[in-house]
Amino acid sequence: MIIIVTAIFSEAKAFIEYFNLQEVSKKPFIVYKNENILLIVSGMGKINSAIATTYIAKDIKIKKIINVGICGTNNLNKAIGSFQSIKAIVNHTSNKKYIIGKTGETLYCYDKIIQNIKGLKKNILIDMESFGFYKASLNFTERKNIKIYKIISDHLEISHISHDFIYKIIKNKINEIIL
Repeated sequence: MIIIVTAIFSEAKAFIEYFNLQEVSKKPFIVYKNENILLIVSGMGKINSAIATTYIAKDIKIKKIINVGICGTNNLNKAIGSFQSIKAIVNHTSNKKYIIGKTGETLYCYDKIIQNIKGLKKNILIDMESFGFYKASLNFTERKNIKIYKIISDHLEISHISHDFIYKIIKNKINEIIL
């Protein structure tokens, strides 16, 4: 089974449509599925992502488990809507780093939305779920089966981000996301 973990429904919606997923649960998490794919909407943050990942993965034979969603960056050379394959994640709080692939970008996982670039390392990608997702996934499958893909939604100026905008940028990159 392929598992997709998103933080919010607007990140999940394109996958629900593309793979014709059917809702099977609303509580404790929104879950959609077809015969090959399970998708769960975790809620924002590392803890929610870890709990949802554990909830969905605990009794499943995992072919691949994927975290897909938006991220921000302070790198103005990275275009809004661009696809990012993640090779490493860093927990901002502890500075713990995991290498998860051979190619791609490093993603910094924060505990809250970052809107002030002052004091940040240069040219970084930022999300709020990847570290919790990855730590939980390691309990259920091998590292080679865990993938993180992000689409840049903002340059740490989140005032323009709507749910429709998130849905559209994910939908535009759905073919680049390797299931």
